[in-house]
Amino acid sequence: MSLAELLLQLSVLIGLPAVLLAGAGAAVIVIARDWRAAIFGYLLVSLMLALLLSQILPAEWGLMQAIAGGLVCVMLFLSARQLSWLAKDRHDEARWPRMASLSTFRALAVGLAAVAYFALYQEIEFPNLAPLFRNALVWLALMGILGLALHEEPLHAGLSLLTFLGGSELLLFSLLQRRMLVGMVLALQVLLGLAIAYLVLARGLEARAAAVDGAGGDT
Repeated sequence: MSLAELLLQLSVLIGLPAVLLAGAGAAVIVIARDWRAAIFGYLLVSLMLALLLSQILPAEWGLMQAIAGGLVCVMLFLSARQLSWLAKDRHDEARWPRMASLSTFRALAVGLAAVAYFALYQEIEFPNLAPLFRNALVWLALMGILGLALHEEPLHAGLSLLTFLGGSELLLFSLLQRRMLVGMVLALQVLLGLAIAYLVLARGLEARAAAVDGAGGDT
C-alpha cells in the first residue's frame, strides 16, 4: 500500500475526528503562550487539513499540504529556537517572545468565540461544500481572525494567518480542483512561512538589542 492510498483511507475513516483535531490545534495557536505549543498546534492543523483535502482532491495533492505545513513548522521552529538560545543569558521578563495578552484572557476569548460558533454555524452556507468541511472552514477562519486580533508577535500572528488561509483552502479546492492552483497555493504557504520566520528573527533580535541597550544605559 502506497502512502497516498494510506492517506486516502485515513481521511475517510476519521473525517469528524480530523475536524475536531484541527479545531483544537487552531485553538492552541490562539491560547498557547509557549511558541513550541503554537507550532505544534499548527502542525496538527496542517496534518488534519491534509486528511480532509484528500477527500476532495487526489491523495497525492492532499499529502502536499502536510509537506508544506511541515516545512513551515521547521522554519519557524529553527527561527524561534535560535532566539531562545540567544535569550538564555537574559532574565525571564526580557526573553522572547512576550505575548500581548494573558493566556487566561485568550482562553476566555476562544470560549466566547465557540459559543458564537455553535449558535450561528448552521446558518452559514457555502456552495458545493459539505457540512463537515463548512464547520472546519468557519472554525479555522474564526480562530485565524481571533489570533490576528489578540497577538502582535510575528510567530503567533503568522500562524493565525496561515490557519485562516488553510481553512479557506477547503472552500477553494472544493470549487476549483486544478493541479497548478494547488501547487501555487501551497507554494505561497511556504513562502509566507519563510517571511514569518524572517519576521520572527528580526523582531526577536530587535527586542534583544533594545534590552541590551537599556541594560547598558542603566549602568
